[in-house]
Amino acid sequence: MKEFFADSELACTCCGLVHMHPETRARLNVARELAGIPFILTSACRCERHNAEVGGAQDSAHLASSTREAHAVDIRVRNSRERFLVLGGLIAAGFTRIGVAKDFIHADDDPDKDPRVAWLYPARGRA
Repeated sequence: MKEFFADSELACTCCGLVHMHPETRARLNVARELAGIPFILTSACRCERHNAEVGGAQDSAHLASSTREAHAVDIRVRNSRERFLVLGGLIAAGFTRIGVAKDFIHADDDPDKDPRVAWLYPARGRA
C-alpha cells in the first residue's frame, strides 16, 4: 500500500508528536487511495496541551502521548464533491466513526468508543 502521509502531516502542530496507531494510519492510506483525491489533514495527533487549546474532548481520539496512540484525523473538504469522495473512501476503508462539518470530516477508529456512528458538527457563526 502506498504511503500518502508524511509524519509531518500527522504530527501535533504544537510539539511535533507523531504517535498514530498503525492500523489507523494504514486505513487512512486505503481511504485516500479509494477516494482518488488528495486528503489535506487539518488535525491528526494532538498532545494533551494542544487538544485542550483547540477545545477537544478530554477523551478525544486525536490524543497521543508516549503511551497512547491517536486514532483520528480531520480532513479538509471544500465542496460537496470532495465531501462525497472523502466519505466514500473512509467508509470503504473501514472507518466506523465519522463526523461531518461544512469544511472538514472527522474520521476515527478508536476501539474504546462506540462504533458505527456518524454525527454532524453545528454550523459556525457567520460574520
